[in-house]
Amino acid sequence: VTALFFGKICMQVARMFVGLVTVVCGAVAAARGHQTDGRPSAGYPVVRRPPLWGWSMVGTMAFAHSGQVQDYNSTDLKLLAKFPMVQFDKKQGLAGAPTATQEDRFIAAARHVKAANPKVQILMYVNALINFPAGRLHGLTGRELLLNASDGTPAKLVGNTIFNHQLPAMRQLFIEDALYGMASGAFDGVFIDRANWASSDKCTQPWCAGMTLAETQLFAELTSALGEGNITLAKETGDTPMNDWKVANAAMTSDTFCSHYCHGCNSSVTPASTWVLPDDAQNCANSISAIANMSARGQLSQSHGMGPFSGPLSDKAREFTLAAFLIGAGKLSYFSYANWATDCWELSGTKWWPEYDCELGEPTSPANTLVPGSRWKYSRNFSSGTTVFVDLATRDVEINWAKCPQ
Repeated sequence: VTALFFGKICMQVARMFVGLVTVVCGAVAAARGHQTDGRPSAGYPVVRRPPLWGWSMVGTMAFAHSGQVQDYNSTDLKLLAKFPMVQFDKKQGLAGAPTATQEDRFIAAARHVKAANPKVQILMYVNALINFPAGRLHGLTGRELLLNASDGTPAKLVGNTIFNHQLPAMRQLFIEDALYGMASGAFDGVFIDRANWASSDKCTQPWCAGMTLAETQLFAELTSALGEGNITLAKETGDTPMNDWKVANAAMTSDTFCSHYCHGCNSSVTPASTWVLPDDAQNCANSISAIANMSARGQLSQSHGMGPFSGPLSDKAREFTLAAFLIGAGKLSYFSYANWATDCWELSGTKWWPEYDCELGEPTSPANTLVPGSRWKYSRNFSSGTTVFVDLATRDVEINWAKCPQ
């Protein structure tokens, strides 16, 4: 009880003394039996206080990444309360509190979800790079802490200025913002968007190399500040090597796990028609390996699949993405399937799918197992009798569920 009390005190003083709080809260964490530096003897951070998770059915390993302009109503909260883990998008609650910072809107939403189900773990969204006007950091970050372009003017990303994490003062301010959210008691960790974007092919500016190293340093310091009792999740960029597992205890493998965006597509467009070989098959295989490896290390992963919500092949498209997830899933692997055409990160693009209630059981075969003699074909069996087969090249898929509710 004493350790918990002082842990809360640490979070409350974080806004003024972020450098000191890391040391003091580390001592409290040690008193509670946690690692104090975010890095156990294995050399990488792990999750010590995970969300609810289990093999009984897919719903026990589901998460929701959602937001909406309006506040959640009772129907929304009933849906979100079913997920073991939830996080919000930037627009959450904007209509009801247009002048509030996104952090304060997230805190309000998190408290509503926690009231509906106190066991749900909730992560606070923060963008690692973009200085969004609605963010609390926008009013706190001086011009001297922002990244410059080569001509000395402020560098921009999607029209907004960029945090310069090469500066220790900027990293400290960023961590202080995360601790501000944690001090509310509404969150169980943070979701950091664009975690490795600077190292991706999408980043072509001279500052990318320096920011790649700086973001790694930011995550090391952030994970240390939050401790392994909380989740520090790195949202990775697709088609980019994932190395943040060395400095963060959780990751979302990409925007689109074994899938694509298809903004504005109608129901006649199928995922198969947008699947490009061999690149898409290999990227999917890499994501399967990534979630299997993270689980083996005691780390948490989120697989955010996408696809059509309607049309003749919508169920098959979802089955393909879910099958790929089940091939690689291990302890603390979480799954979601969102609309690829509209509302990709909103509550209206989120559902509790019928398959979430089907029986699964513990796996009786290893993760990431290829069919002998094949490059893209995988299979896996589960103790309930459920079997999974998927071909990442042809997108042939078959999940034989042992039992599903009628």
